[in-house]
Amino acid sequence: MRLMRPVVFFQRRFALRCQFALACVLLSAHAMAIQKEPVTPTLANSYREGVAVDNYWVSEKYDGVRALWNGQQLHTRQGLPIAAPEWFTRDWPAIALDGELWAGRGRFDHVQSAVAQSTPNPAQWLQIRFMAFDSPGTAGPFSQRQRIAQAQLDAAHSPYATWAPHWRAASHTELMQQLHDKTQEGAEGLMLRHEDAPYRSGRSDDLLKLKLFEDAEAVVIGHVPGKGKYVGMVGALQVRDAQGREFRIGSGLTDALRRDPPTIGTTVTYRFNGTHPSGLPRFARFWRVRNVP
Repeated sequence: MRLMRPVVFFQRRFALRCQFALACVLLSAHAMAIQKEPVTPTLANSYREGVAVDNYWVSEKYDGVRALWNGQQLHTRQGLPIAAPEWFTRDWPAIALDGELWAGRGRFDHVQSAVAQSTPNPAQWLQIRFMAFDSPGTAGPFSQRQRIAQAQLDAAHSPYATWAPHWRAASHTELMQQLHDKTQEGAEGLMLRHEDAPYRSGRSDDLLKLKLFEDAEAVVIGHVPGKGKYVGMVGALQVRDAQGREFRIGSGLTDALRRDPPTIGTTVTYRFNGTHPSGLPRFARFWRVRNVP
């Protein structure tokens, strides 16, 4: 029996080491899963006169689909995976990036269609670029994150991902002139990022949006019959916004949409110019169907 004791001792020691190694693997996998959880992105407030413009970096507001790269996978801002082709994200840096999938001005529908596919269409994705404008996993103020993320993207030499150009405006007047010029070129608007802000989730003045008009989303809950020249077609969409307010949108609907309107439950984007005291939009007009998950 004495000869068996060393054998039993080493067997127990080996078993303990195996259990420890397995625990380390499980802990490591759990830590990686936590690290790779989709980030809740920064959301923008609307720009208003009086903001210290010279404290912000300015960039174009891209008319595309917001996406987040966690170093391995693209996700929507709601955290759903985006089925991009393997070659599209090949050689991208292993840092988290926040940006916009963009196919050029006025081509939102093209990007929305590509992102909605569970099996990527290479012909669609060849026309898309990821315009990165922040790095959620990088510490420090935005000015520092910008330098780090831009250097990493430049080193990656990917034809499908780039750092979005940023510039400065010295005053409100200069900023409004930049908005006018960019809008004339076909841009949707401008975004302002505070130079000293850390990356944090939620809505704040860290990020501001500036456009010639406002837009929002609502869900179609009914169809109002048309009158006059629109008899037999839809006269307006009955919609409900995120706050539960219900109203109608008729302006902006093409004859094709009046004949074949967005179905009930569809999310649509509308443009408007300010709000009434009740909170309802002024001059609401249909812009487009928004079906990105």
